[in-house]
Amino acid sequence: MRWLALDIGAERVGVAVCDAGERVTTRLPAIPFRGSSGLAERVAAVVSERETEAVVVGVPCTATGVGRGGRRVEAVVLALRARLSIPVELEDEAGTTRDARERLEAEGVPRRRWDELVDSTAAALILERHLARRGRAQGVPLP
Repeated sequence: MRWLALDIGAERVGVAVCDAGERVTTRLPAIPFRGSSGLAERVAAVVSERETEAVVVGVPCTATGVGRGGRRVEAVVLALRARLSIPVELEDEAGTTRDARERLEAEGVPRRRWDELVDSTAAALILERHLARRGRAQGVPLP
């Protein structure tokens, strides 16, 4: 099953996809965040272009519940579910931005490129977590 993952931030939305075998994740260029309905339209275009069958959205969870940015994510999830005819699932995104920076450093990506890649790398990590829960293995090649 081909999945699309989203890491929703205040300014940018990280995007990643996996292959149909759910083995390899690939980060895509981030999408500027300009509101839930506009994002839902952009995501619908990516879903169609990449022939994805489901979407997973990172949710900022904390020990006390939904964390910072939770309302924004909630609004996006509602917009996606209204716009798309495929499943939209949720995955805890705790620590993915930190882990994304560590991954970029380990990959030797120059720091000047981190701003453009960190959100989609976090989306790839969200997707990896989701796929791991589903029992699949994967890696993250550069686009």
